[in-house]
Amino acid sequence: MKAIRLTLALLLAATLAAALEVSVEYLSARSDGRSITIEWKPTVERDVQRYDIERSSDNRTWTLVASLDPKGSGTVYRYVDSDVLGKGSGNDPGTAAKVYYYRLRIVGSDNSFTYTSSTAVTHNLSTVRRTWGMIKEMFK
Repeated sequence: MKAIRLTLALLLAATLAAALEVSVEYLSARSDGRSITIEWKPTVERDVQRYDIERSSDNRTWTLVASLDPKGSGTVYRYVDSDVLGKGSGNDPGTAAKVYYYRLRIVGSDNSFTYTSSTAVTHNLSTVRRTWGMIKEMFK
C-alpha cells in the first residue's frame, strides 16, 4: 500500500512538473492599412509547445490564423496577418473600417492549453485595396 502511495505521489509530481507555465507581459495588434501586426512578449515560457494566433470579428467566434513555435522567455513575437480584408463601413465611402479581435491559444507539451485576453484593432482598408483583395481571393 505504501508503494502505491509513493508511486502515485511521484506520478503527481511528474505531472505537475510538466505543466504548462506561461505569463504574457502584453499582447497588442496594430493596423497599417494593408495588414495587422500582432505582437506579444511572454515573461515566463515553460513547457510551451506552440502559440496559436486566433482572430475574430465579433470576439466570440474564433478562427486559427497561424501557429508559432516558442523561442524562449523574454522573446518578443510578431506575426503579420496579411489575409485580413476590411468589410466594415467607415465614414469615408472610399474606406472600409472593421474591428478585429486577436488572442493567443497557448498549447503546452502535454496538449493542455490556456487563452490570453483578446485585444482589439480597427483595420482601415481602402475600397480599391479591398476590391483587389476580394478578386485575388476568388482565384485561390
